[in-house]
Amino acid sequence: MELITISREFGSGGRELGKRLADALGYAYFDREIETELAKRLDLDAEYIAHTLRHGALLNIPLHFGKTLAVPVARPQVEILVEKRRMLREIAAAAPCVIVGRAADVILADYEPLKLFIYADMAHKVERCRQHAHEGEDLSDRALEKSIRRMDNERAQYLRLFTDKTWGQKERYHLCINTGGVEIQSVVPAVAGYARAWLQK
Repeated sequence: MELITISREFGSGGRELGKRLADALGYAYFDREIETELAKRLDLDAEYIAHTLRHGALLNIPLHFGKTLAVPVARPQVEILVEKRRMLREIAAAAPCVIVGRAADVILADYEPLKLFIYADMAHKVERCRQHAHEGEDLSDRALEKSIRRMDNERAQYLRLFTDKTWGQKERYHLCINTGGVEIQSVVPAVAGYARAWLQK
């Protein structure tokens, strides 16, 4: 199975690295497209799906994924998570691909993906977020750092819906990449080479 999953700290450039890596390998690329397709399948708004997955109220409805410990989640989340799991497995089985986020490394663990984690120091993450900020956003260091920490905390909490493993723990990944102070495109050839070697082992 030629599958690469990318987990990333907010502002680390993981999305860009994933897209460039997919292009370099000739793989399909999936990121926000997953919420868009889920919205079509469930007849829901894509923003609602993204918000529900991040902030859905927790109720005592158990959710099981394989042998993972049951976690209480809200009813809307259950429907979305079950369909998302089905969709991710369809994607992974269809063609070689790179999937960014979505706890794909855990949900698709039995597909034995190459698992990457992208990170950077806070200063470089702040600067990258500033470069990609929307007009009208508070671009102070304090506001950006707060946003980065909030997003990373949400990603860690989301992962806990599926596993008791710690988000960002280096032992969970095959390759951890520090993008601080480097151009993303400059490291892609090396990452692509590693990926080819790992996937062909």
